[in-house]
Amino acid sequence: MASTIYFDESGNTGQDMLNQDQKVFVLASVNYLVEHQQKIKEFLGVDGEIHFKNLKKSGAGRRKILSFLNSKWIHEQYVVLYYVNKEFATCGQIVDLLAETVLHHKGYDIYINGRHIAYTNHLFYFGNFFWNKQLFKKFLESFVEMVRTKDATAIKNFYILVDELYSQIEEKEILKPIKESKRHIDEIIEAIDRFTIDVTFSTFLVLCDKWSKRLGKKIDVRFDQSKQLEHYNLYIEKTLELSNTTKKKIEIGYDNRTMTFPHQINSVELVNSVNEFGVQCADLIASSLAFAYNNEEGRFEKFSKQIKDSRLFELSNAQSIWPTDDVSPEALGMSQGKGINPLDFLATNFPQGFR
Repeated sequence: MASTIYFDESGNTGQDMLNQDQKVFVLASVNYLVEHQQKIKEFLGVDGEIHFKNLKKSGAGRRKILSFLNSKWIHEQYVVLYYVNKEFATCGQIVDLLAETVLHHKGYDIYINGRHIAYTNHLFYFGNFFWNKQLFKKFLESFVEMVRTKDATAIKNFYILVDELYSQIEEKEILKPIKESKRHIDEIIEAIDRFTIDVTFSTFLVLCDKWSKRLGKKIDVRFDQSKQLEHYNLYIEKTLELSNTTKKKIEIGYDNRTMTFPHQINSVELVNSVNEFGVQCADLIASSLAFAYNNEEGRFEKFSKQIKDSRLFELSNAQSIWPTDDVSPEALGMSQGKGINPLDFLATNFPQGFR
């Protein structure tokens, strides 16, 4: 029998990845059985719907949130979450969409040994701390606009900024593949859609993989209403069909960053959180984490710090897309270079999922 995993997100601004009010995205997933949910209701002293946005408004509500975040229910047995620095993720999308295309045509696998992660960190750090920061900000904003609109003017404006930034910096090798991507831009633009740089679906698949491996079986998913999951419905349907008709499984990716294909998901149901207390618990967790990062100053600074001091920030199984200063293959757990390029595998074996 499959286990039911409940999901909810916070800080989702779609393709507006550089939103200054919501700089961090969080997807939380919980494995609370029905009896667990009843005990959590009793623990919180609630008999109706709970939402972080309502509880945070009062001192009593904030105390309930902190009580839950420091309870036994915040444990690796029950919770897996994914948090994303959206500016850093935007740099990652530039690497994945533009630089990877150029390097792939040259026969270079950017994913082996975590090279894409190193590249993303170099782009992020040099852009923020060594290059003209205002110009770098415009460069990122222009990329997002290009992907969102797929407009000829937006494409032209992006590469004007690439050339301007390239002319000013010493570390030209970082921008060179991005600059060269102009010759492939029609191919790149044709393959993307309005949710391409949105991180909801990719983080969702990672968390599903973590749960199915941890539990040793397929999972049933209950997710609050999501445009992103609706958009990828065909991909989900095809993978569920494969999962239910074949026993063959393969690990795609490299070293410690692999994922089972087909995804070990038994069912996906988009639900109204009003009717699913498990989703409400996921909301409480996701919203708390996103709030702590997005409100480090101002009226809720103290509350933000209290959240950061809670058990939520001690979870050892949390996944992240976040800058790091050590990008060696050893530090990334990708020194062996063993595995299968995930893009090559999906393009060859599962093209119908991307149509």
